[in-house]
Amino acid sequence: MIKSTNYSINTIRTITYYQFSKKNQYKIYIGNDHAGLDYKNIIFDHLKQQEYNIINRGTNIKQSCDYNEIATELCSDVLRDKGLGILVCGSGVGMSIMANKVKGIRCGQINDYNSAKQAAEIGCNVIALGSRILGIEVAKQAIETFLNSYQNVHPEINKIISQIEHENFRK
Repeated sequence: MIKSTNYSINTIRTITYYQFSKKNQYKIYIGNDHAGLDYKNIIFDHLKQQEYNIINRGTNIKQSCDYNEIATELCSDVLRDKGLGILVCGSGVGMSIMANKVKGIRCGQINDYNSAKQAAEIGCNVIALGSRILGIEVAKQAIETFLNSYQNVHPEINKIISQIEHENFRK
């Protein structure tokens, strides 16, 4: 059973945020399995052209691979460097589930502009998307929305999230 805290969601939403102003201020890691390879390559090139500091952590071959390992390694990089992550697989579901198993990661599965904006506003540090779900142009727009809307969560929100993780995640 998940333990509750004294904080309401409205309290969390009203805490002050600040927004990143430079594209290269933080590292962005992108990871993919075999189903997300083509999308990852297009997204990687697109973000490089936009001058983002993006690092490839996915597979570069179409041979079936273990998305669990890719997701957890990317999440370790995100936590170590206080960066952001983008995970691409067939549906986005498997990668997002695995990412959310890593303590300190808040991964939102995005399916459109609105879900990407919401993921940024609530402080997700990783997003996942499905190459079989989104068209590539929608995917690029959603990722740009996330990156342009990303707000570093105020320390008080991190404290709340850490408390919930401490109470509910096994060590």
